[in-house]
Amino acid sequence: MLFTNNLFYFFSFFVFILGLVIGSFLNVVIYRLPEGKSLLFPASSCPDCKTKIKFYDNIPIVSYFLLRGKCRSCGKKISLIYPAVEFLTAVLFYLLFVKIFYKAFFYFDITPYNLSLFKNYLTYDFLLFISYSFFIFILIPISFIDFFHRIIPDSLNIMLIIAGFLFNIFLLHKSFLFPFIGFITGGLFFYLIAVFYDFIRKKEGLGGGDIKLIAGIGAFLGIKGVIFTIFAGSFFGLSGFILDGLYLYIKDRTKIISNQSNKEKLIQNDGNYNVDNHSDNINNANSLAHNLSSISNNDNSDNISNTNPKINLENLELNLNKADENFISSKIPFGPFLSMAAILYLFYGTYLINIYINFIKKA
Repeated sequence: MLFTNNLFYFFSFFVFILGLVIGSFLNVVIYRLPEGKSLLFPASSCPDCKTKIKFYDNIPIVSYFLLRGKCRSCGKKISLIYPAVEFLTAVLFYLLFVKIFYKAFFYFDITPYNLSLFKNYLTYDFLLFISYSFFIFILIPISFIDFFHRIIPDSLNIMLIIAGFLFNIFLLHKSFLFPFIGFITGGLFFYLIAVFYDFIRKKEGLGGGDIKLIAGIGAFLGIKGVIFTIFAGSFFGLSGFILDGLYLYIKDRTKIISNQSNKEKLIQNDGNYNVDNHSDNINNANSLAHNLSSISNNDNSDNISNTNPKINLENLELNLNKADENFISSKIPFGPFLSMAAILYLFYGTYLINIYINFIKKA
């Protein structure tokens, strides 16, 4: 038993290190795939000075802290996203290994009589680990790419769907129906929502990438997993939407209030503009209109006259109204929330579903 315990600790450490290395590669995927660049060539380089990164400066997480988060060549800051992706991948791989292999190493008493059974047990666990590691391997870049670029590459979604079918048909459930029902349930449900939203609002709500993503998740996790992912992902997404909207609202209103005094200086009691004695107010109007223009993502600064305060104030009023609409019109990517919910189901789905069922029975 002591031997198997030590073996477990060794392999779990190895999996964590492997996760760091894979996370380093996923950084390349996240950075290059949206731009259509090769994932293998050329070698990694600094985004600012374009200097090729030496191998000793490319050690996952370690190099980031040794370099104090700065490029060795130009001294520019290295994004914290890089070590974050590496660490996240390593932690998820480690947790997956523990979840799958813990019972085999700690509760299986190996004897000469059951050694063959133990090997079979480990073989199945290994295939399970490979399957769900690939699941995580795809979901991580999908989440970050969707977060930063508001797109989900078809190449990643297609890989997810194909892998879900192959792993379930040949390795996990040995069934075509399991992935097919999950695939249809998730994809069709989101497609109908997208069509309904487009019919009501006359604009796109769910993108095609989200539909393919939930279909791929269904192919991997089956109908129970995809239903859990839809509800949990919607809850996470709604929470994110509210927080994002509140952040934009508070940010916009704070900027407007801080500049309100400048606006009042432009207007006289009789409603006319004082141009002769308050030339500074013209510059204030220009500055304020330009700032509020950036809030609404509609830069009208090119149309603002440096000598006509009336035009400045009209732009100011227009942008004040647009700033008030940001809370309602704020948009967030849905992919990261679906991925988060799918991974949550992978680790704790059965446990959480049982808690919910028991709660319903007692209610």
